[in-house]
Amino acid sequence: MFKNLKLWAKIMVAMVASTLIICTLLVVSNVSSMSRLIQDAERNALDAHMKSIINSIASESTNAETMSALIAGIPLVKEKFDSGDRKVLSELFLPGFKTLQESYGVEQFQFLRPPATSFLRIHKPEKFGDDLSQMRNTVVATNSSRKPTKGLEYGVAGLGVRGMVPVSYAGRHVGVVEFGMSFGQPFFDTFKAQNGVDAAMHLYDGKVFKTLGSTIGKEPLLSSDLLNKAMAGEPQLEHRSLKGLPYAIYAAAVKDFSGKPIGVVEIAMNSSSYQSALNAARRNGILLGLLALSIGIVIAFITAKQLVNQVNAVLVAVNRVAQGDLSVEIAVEGNDELSQLAKATNEMRNKLHEMASEVRTHADAVNRAAQEITAAVESQAATSTEMSASVAEITSTMEEFSASSTQIADYSKSVVDIANQTLEGSRKGSEAMQSVLSKMDDIWTDNQRSLQEIVDLGAKSKQISKVMEIINDVADQTKLIAFNAALEASSAGEAGKRFSVVAAEIRRLADSVTDSTNEIESKISEIQDSISRLVISSEKGAGGISAGTGASANTAERLNEIVYAASQTSSSAQQISLSTQQQKTASSQVLVALREIVTASSQTAQSITRISQVSKEMSGLSAELSKVVDQFKLDQKG
Repeated sequence: MFKNLKLWAKIMVAMVASTLIICTLLVVSNVSSMSRLIQDAERNALDAHMKSIINSIASESTNAETMSALIAGIPLVKEKFDSGDRKVLSELFLPGFKTLQESYGVEQFQFLRPPATSFLRIHKPEKFGDDLSQMRNTVVATNSSRKPTKGLEYGVAGLGVRGMVPVSYAGRHVGVVEFGMSFGQPFFDTFKAQNGVDAAMHLYDGKVFKTLGSTIGKEPLLSSDLLNKAMAGEPQLEHRSLKGLPYAIYAAAVKDFSGKPIGVVEIAMNSSSYQSALNAARRNGILLGLLALSIGIVIAFITAKQLVNQVNAVLVAVNRVAQGDLSVEIAVEGNDELSQLAKATNEMRNKLHEMASEVRTHADAVNRAAQEITAAVESQAATSTEMSASVAEITSTMEEFSASSTQIADYSKSVVDIANQTLEGSRKGSEAMQSVLSKMDDIWTDNQRSLQEIVDLGAKSKQISKVMEIINDVADQTKLIAFNAALEASSAGEAGKRFSVVAAEIRRLADSVTDSTNEIESKISEIQDSISRLVISSEKGAGGISAGTGASANTAERLNEIVYAASQTSSSAQQISLSTQQQKTASSQVLVALREIVTASSQTAQSITRISQVSKEMSGLSAELSKVVDQFKLDQKG
């Protein structure tokens, strides 16, 4: 059903549904928040009343403790309490006790000795001396710690608000003074009168709850299970109708002086104001939700109308384009999705306009091309006839060329044989020349080695010459020494004759050494001259060997070039032979092809006739295409 709705109806349904959901959630959230606030306010009021009761009990306990402290601070009281003078104490306080009862709610006033023995009961003077230690833990604790104690506690007369202060005299602990305030129905009556709220206290005896005082009724309002939970430290709240009015019932535990739970306090508060506030919050929330829904519907209607108007503008433009009007232009405002749709529609219209213009141009071009093809086909038909005659002449010529190709192929084979023989001879000459080059290299190496040895020999002869020069120097010095020795021997007379003979002999040997060295130097000089000539000859031989090696290398290089040229010649001859063979084969294939061309030319004539017919048909189709394009309105006028 939703699919068949108009666009504006779909938008309205969607926006109204969204607004309804949002308003519902807001109303529920607002009412829930207000409910929590009202419930919190109610709970705070109940907590305040409960604290008021607890504070009232604490205040009564403080009053009792204060009065006990006043009495315990009187020196005469201390003295008489220490001495055990019950008569004097009675005379002091009995006259004023009635005033304390009536004005301050005092029910008990007594003196107790350790651990908890009644010394004097001002409220009941005739009874004293009984031991209360089994039930009066406050008295035992005060006498033991010698510190004040206050709070709720059970006694002989029942539960009471008590305050007691230790008494000392002359540095000795004497006992305690205790005041007990009234706590029962009057307490709760007073509370209701002051706060306008009903209250009750239920004490737990270990089995059941018993009502101590109440402005509600004799029985608890909450069940025993709820009261037990409250006594365990979990305050309980329950709403119910009392006397035809909504009430909030609140219960919490009450503790004695030691912090131990002894019962439960119930508070019954009229919650009509809070219920009225809650109902008003719910009502106001619903009204605000309805108002928001109404505003949302109006906004949805206005928005849907604007969107539909934009969509309708685009739709009208698209319909005009579909009808062939490509001059339409959609006004674009904003940058939302509908504006983008309008832009896309304008771009589509522009593309169609360009395509239609191109189609018209191409149609005209096709028409012109068809006319040109027709003319070309007619010309080709005439050319085809002429080509058939030319092909016949070419066929005759190719037959003669085929015969010549056969003769060339035979001659090429002979050239290949000669080239191969030349290549083989060149390769043998190159190998022989390589062997000569190797021998020349060996000769060069030997010559260089001999030359080096000759040079070394010359160097060694020069070293010998230097040694001979040294020997000559030594011989000369020896001669000089022998001469000096002969002079000294002659001056020595007869004693130096033998020494003179030795000196003469030494001089003779020195002369002999000098002669021998001169001959050796002459021979060495001749050897050095021979070595010099041999070096020159070796160097000339080395130059000849080097030139021979270079010539041999050039010869080997030329032989290699001849081998390469012979190889190239052989390869070329082979390629020529192969080409002539291929040419012979090709000429045969050309002859076959020419014969096929003759056959195909007749078929071409038939094809040209068919092409002419097709070109005429294409010309007609291009004219029809131009008529179709003319249906589109391409200009920007109206």
